[in-house]
Amino acid sequence: MEYITKTPNQFTERDVDQLSHLAGIGFGQGDSPAMRQDSINHINSSEHIQLALENSELVGFSMVRSCLWR
Repeated sequence: MEYITKTPNQFTERDVDQLSHLAGIGFGQGDSPAMRQDSINHINSSEHIQLALENSELVGFSMVRSCLWR
């Protein structure tokens, strides 16, 4: 398993596609334009996005807007 941390400006279209797809599965919405736009909105409002990859495929993610311990 590989773990990567990115900022919104480091995201590629493939990153958005994979995150949106995985989020759509989690919310039972599949690959819809609304799910993709919601994912993009959350990516852009985050400071850091952590990605968990297995064989170059996204299997998990988390988004952080600010540190909890400040």
